[in-house]
Amino acid sequence: MRKLFVIASLLIILSFSALTEEVQYKVSVGPGGGVIKTGGVYDYWALGTTYGGLAKFGITKDLEIGIQGGYGYVYPGGNIEIFPFLLRDAETKAIIDHTYFHPKGNGFRFNPDPPPITTSYTEKARFSMERNEDMHFRLNFIPIELFFQWRSFTHTIFNPYIQFGGGLLIWNVTDENSGEVLQVADIRDEYSFEYTDSVDHLPESSLHWTDYKGRYFQAMLGFGFEVFPVEQVGIDLGFRGYYPFKDDFGTYVLDTLSGVAEISARLNFYYGGVRDTDKDGVINKDDQCPDTPFGAIVDEFGCPVDSDGDGVYDGLDQCPNTPIGAVVDAVGCPSDGDGDGVYDGIDKCPDTPPGAKVDETGCPVDSDGDGVPDHTDNCPNTPKGALVDAKGCPFDGDGDGVYDGIDKCPNTPLGTQVNEYGCPQVKADTDGDGVTDDIDRCPATPRGVKVDEVGCPVDSDKDQVPDHKDKCPKTPAGCIVDEEGCPVDGDNDGVCDGVDKCPNTPPDVEVKEDGCPKAKMLKKGESIRVKVYFDTAKWDITPQGAMDLQEALRILKAYPQMRVLIEGHTDSQGSDEYNRELSIKRAMSVKSWLVTQGIASDRLETIGYGETRPVDTNDTSAGRANNRRIEFRCIEGCAEEVEEQ
Repeated sequence: MRKLFVIASLLIILSFSALTEEVQYKVSVGPGGGVIKTGGVYDYWALGTTYGGLAKFGITKDLEIGIQGGYGYVYPGGNIEIFPFLLRDAETKAIIDHTYFHPKGNGFRFNPDPPPITTSYTEKARFSMERNEDMHFRLNFIPIELFFQWRSFTHTIFNPYIQFGGGLLIWNVTDENSGEVLQVADIRDEYSFEYTDSVDHLPESSLHWTDYKGRYFQAMLGFGFEVFPVEQVGIDLGFRGYYPFKDDFGTYVLDTLSGVAEISARLNFYYGGVRDTDKDGVINKDDQCPDTPFGAIVDEFGCPVDSDGDGVYDGLDQCPNTPIGAVVDAVGCPSDGDGDGVYDGIDKCPDTPPGAKVDETGCPVDSDGDGVPDHTDNCPNTPKGALVDAKGCPFDGDGDGVYDGIDKCPNTPLGTQVNEYGCPQVKADTDGDGVTDDIDRCPATPRGVKVDEVGCPVDSDKDQVPDHKDKCPKTPAGCIVDEEGCPVDGDNDGVCDGVDKCPNTPPDVEVKEDGCPKAKMLKKGESIRVKVYFDTAKWDITPQGAMDLQEALRILKAYPQMRVLIEGHTDSQGSDEYNRELSIKRAMSVKSWLVTQGIASDRLETIGYGETRPVDTNDTSAGRANNRRIEFRCIEGCAEEVEEQ
């Protein structure tokens, strides 16, 4: 109580000091509710519920101080079948169902009738959101905290904030029906017991029963945002994390609890402070533009900002980076009437037909400069100077192959051999390749180059690179080549692109003639069975074991998108629990070895089945040898999934 009095006094002093500040909202109160989740090494509490309220005082324009309190509760999680502490009713002294001593760490177990549950607690105590309907008790929280909250009111639609503080947490565990506080067996003095496979019963005198309740201080850090649908009423959505400073008793009876997370919604009501009529974050006294539209972003004087100069204020502008000069609609987005990608207001040709390629001013492109735009030009590569028709195709009045407008001898008789200007010429061999110009299809062949019957350089391997330029003149048919005529092999697997049916094979993967991995790709759920040599009762990968795993390694390297489940199996020699643990360790050892060979860890999952899934009889040594195995089962990126893609 003394500490609470100090906190309250501090709040009063700070609230009075705020009277001298120009605080937009001086006082606020608000109820709320949400959900909480405990966190720890082992999770045996489900998702819970919380209710509460707060009061805040404005200190400065951006800083508030407040106090908040509430009530929350959580139930045991649905993922466990035992609760790790022994509980009883305070009045009847009856042991609460499903409560036991946790076998891990205590060094012993206490199990009243019926006989002990066989499933390991640590296997069950994983993340849970739903409650266990068989356990009728709950953990109750009553937090009281002093906090500081920083946020800026410059954005009226979305106001982010951050909180930090701490306070007192009062907690207890009660019966769900009666509401009475339960008792927990405090056995901290008995930790010297050694753990064995047998069940050790503690004498009643060792069970020091204590009320299952306590209190301690905790730190809080939170963040969230608040929106204001109307002035002086805020809707607050936030997340808070709590770190407890537990005493020795709390550390014991709350076991692995290391923190609490809370997501809540609140409705805050504000009173007092300076006025901001247009709710732009600038108070009326300093606001040079008091009628700013709601939602607009303003400068320090309260006047709206229009970054792109389109006449629609930032905050209301749904297209804030509109180019200068573009015509925009009411929400600031530019229009493009002809759909050519150039906005109206910038488009100098606003009626361009759909599909036409345009330049930066929105006018159709005329690539060959013949006066016919590309979208209607049926002959888009017409030489410069040629006369064209309405569709952009050149005229050749005398049929000599030289277009009108370029032809300096436009009336050459039909069939006459002409030069590049359209004028008649005598038969000549300009490039000296032995093929006269009248039939030479490649009249500029370099001197000395071997040509075919029409005067073009020979291309022996038909790769479109003539022999005199081809550094790889015997390229196999179908291969893609570079500018020097040499085959391209993008994945360096020895099979050239164009022939390679699997052009993205990972490095160091052995491939077939078609460039695809020799290793078999597994189907969904399909597995390969590997007899890995392990030393007796050990799980380290031996040199022989590494040889046994080569097939699996080849498959994983060949198909990097594949994820597999590594299953460990044993024969029936030894206890069930021993075989299960051995199979897990061997599966994990195989995974670790594969990671050292370059396989990503997130592609590998492990599980140990022990002796539960034999593939042969356990009555013979040969059968047991077959049962001692590792299986790799495809779970993702399998053959049928790749085929669908």
